[in-house]
Amino acid sequence: MYNLPISISSDMRLRFLQDDEKTVASTEKELPLVIEPVKEKSFAVLKALLKESAQWFNKQLDTYGAILFRGFEVEGAEQFQKALELLNIEVESVYHFGSAHRVRITEKVFTSSEAPPDVIIAPHNELNMVPVRPGVLAFFCQVQPDLYGETPIINTEKLFYDLSPSLQHKIGNFPQQFVRYVPNHLLEMVFEDLSPEEITKLLQEQGFDFNWEEDGSISFECSYIPLFSHPRTSRLCFGLSIVDCLVSREWYRNIGQRYSFKQRLYYNLLPAKLYKNIQQRATTTATVVDGSQKRTSTLNAYFLNKDGQSTNMTEAEAKELGQAEWKNAVIFQWKQGDILVIDNLQVAHSRLNTKLKRKILTAFGNMCNIRDMKPALLTTFSNI
Repeated sequence: MYNLPISISSDMRLRFLQDDEKTVASTEKELPLVIEPVKEKSFAVLKALLKESAQWFNKQLDTYGAILFRGFEVEGAEQFQKALELLNIEVESVYHFGSAHRVRITEKVFTSSEAPPDVIIAPHNELNMVPVRPGVLAFFCQVQPDLYGETPIINTEKLFYDLSPSLQHKIGNFPQQFVRYVPNHLLEMVFEDLSPEEITKLLQEQGFDFNWEEDGSISFECSYIPLFSHPRTSRLCFGLSIVDCLVSREWYRNIGQRYSFKQRLYYNLLPAKLYKNIQQRATTTATVVDGSQKRTSTLNAYFLNKDGQSTNMTEAEAKELGQAEWKNAVIFQWKQGDILVIDNLQVAHSRLNTKLKRKILTAFGNMCNIRDMKPALLTTFSNI
């Protein structure tokens, strides 16, 4: 358990989230570290703090996993990007491998998601399905949600050690395999303006197995153990990207009061096998283009057993993981001008359903390669 660090400036106050700022009570009390102004709220004050003490702020990010700058007058994407640059974050201008549509706001700032308001985006570390991913991820609340629209965050080390020894053993010993299919008409969304030759080079550099189809669509896959040691703190990091609707079903169940009676029955009472079949059909529904059917982009995740065969999570494992995610999640209401900076290696994020208006922007940087990380120093399941 950490104590609050000593403030390095009389212009800012350090604290953790108060209970009345959270939508749901949480056992996690020290995520994120909140930094707020004492008197002067202008962006100029925040800019001066970041410029003078970027190294200190990044040390706190390593320690706590997430920092919430709350109460400062941050007005738009340009100031958001500037704040990240003052933290010495190498902000990326391209977003390759994304599985959701985003709108570019500036050269290096995007909308966080264009997913339908009722949909929950399951907990994950950004771009965890590929070897090269952001070390830092950030969000900016430009328009405070009318209702709901939270971005839950989870310390993945605490999540991992909250799982049963048998599930820890499975995650720690059997590689996860990520299999992606992108039809020709969605290549631009996933790879922006890259040519087929440039896509091929990108996949080769990151060690993917891939196959171009005759119609210009592409399939690619990679696998790795999703546990590793944090490069600066040596704490365990659990790369969270379990693509299983039975995991996210637990989230829908926990916020069931936000949905209609019919939807609550669907999430709570439908047999798991039938629920999974319906969800899988819904996510692979054909898209009609010029009278012909083309598959949508798909992402599937499996475990590779000791024989190298692809296996899925069991119903019990998916339920356990979903419940552990919910238990360890910090869920708070966005406020206008909030900047949330996340260590993407040790903290996962999600998105709950929302009622418009809501506009959350995102940016990321400090790219790193999972294959360069040291194995996690595990303290459990050694006797299994």
